[in-house]
Amino acid sequence: MERKLRYVWWFLLIGLVILAIWRLFLPHGSNAYLQKPVSNREIVVYVAGAVEHPGLVHVAPDARLDDALKQVGPLPEANLESMNPAEKLKDGQKVSVPYKSLPLPQGSTVAGNSMNVVSSGTGNSIGSTNGTSAGSVGAGLVNNGSGSPTMTGGKININTAGLVELDKLSGVGPALAERILQYRTEHGPFVRPEDLENVSGIGAKTFEKMASQVTVSP
Repeated sequence: MERKLRYVWWFLLIGLVILAIWRLFLPHGSNAYLQKPVSNREIVVYVAGAVEHPGLVHVAPDARLDDALKQVGPLPEANLESMNPAEKLKDGQKVSVPYKSLPLPQGSTVAGNSMNVVSSGTGNSIGSTNGTSAGSVGAGLVNNGSGSPTMTGGKININTAGLVELDKLSGVGPALAERILQYRTEHGPFVRPEDLENVSGIGAKTFEKMASQVTVSP
């Protein structure tokens, strides 16, 4: 009798050990347990620019740029040749799809050696005949020699300013100034100063620093 009880106790003990191993180790160490969270995870990217449905796009963690573009639908005028469809996306990434550059109409260029005369608030004027900058006293108007002023009333015209002028804006460095010029080349002139927020790297806080320094008026 004691021998049978001893066997029963041994069986119970072995069963408890096997159950403990199964509960503590097998579920956490199995491939199915490790891969389940990964398969259900997704990333979110923001797509803007020359697309039909700009906005947030949900894609798989290993998704490529081409996967996001298929969801938003690029416009016919989108310059996809300048983008890499095989680029791997990251969570929180912003993708700006550029427009194709339109050819300038003939006769739209302005000769650099034309006469530029700027009248001051006191009636005085300063002229330039060699494409150099012409300034005025009291009017706050500076001409860059291309026929379009880069500053109006002390503000920088973001549609005509060059790299040096844009670099002077609060919160803008050489790299960000290059992005502004690239965006202006790909999308055309800015319609309003707030459009600067469409440039990669310029958010609401950065624009707030330069809002009082920029204009789009000629």
